[in-house]
Amino acid sequence: MSAREAPLEVQELSVKLGGVPIIAHADFRLQAGELALLTGPNGAGKSTLLRALVNLLPSSSGDVFVSGLRPGVPAARARFVYVPDEAALYEDLTLAEHMTFTALIYQQPEAAPRMREFLDLFGLLDREDEYPSTHSRGMRQKLALALALGLDTPLLILDEPYNGLDLASQQLLNDSLKQRCSAGGAVLLTGHQSELLDNLGARQLSLQDGRLSA
Repeated sequence: MSAREAPLEVQELSVKLGGVPIIAHADFRLQAGELALLTGPNGAGKSTLLRALVNLLPSSSGDVFVSGLRPGVPAARARFVYVPDEAALYEDLTLAEHMTFTALIYQQPEAAPRMREFLDLFGLLDREDEYPSTHSRGMRQKLALALALGLDTPLLILDEPYNGLDLASQQLLNDSLKQRCSAGGAVLLTGHQSELLDNLGARQLSLQDGRLSA
């Protein structure tokens, strides 16, 4: 596998916000089947780095490739899923409609039944006709994760996915991420839980003072 065929390849990525340097010359690669945990203190720029990876900070400099493609092009968008630290949901769609719509957007009709299975595992299947605006943060997080885990993409990027989850759901997420990587997917996530490195068998990426180190 060449560098540009990797699920994620980052070269000399730098980010400034309001003229203030946040990330400086980040370089790393995720291979198929690899799970990486991005750690660092509050305010280190972890969420900023993830947003830059998925082309939500176009003012950043450097190169990012998702399966060899720039993340902003339509073909690349179909090859990764990004879940931010605050679930980005449609308040006027029910949980069931979220599953149908997300599968349609990714052109993966077979993903909707998988999303429904994850929703069931997270204990929300009996709420699928409700709207996320009526749900707690933890319930919204479970929906966002069910949608992401049901999709079949080479790369999954999760920002603080364990926040708001009960213990049973945390274990379900652990198992699901490990299974995804065993099947050849790549996962990059952030998290403050000290036990995650051992629980997930993850590679650690540390962000300190704008510098990324493995």
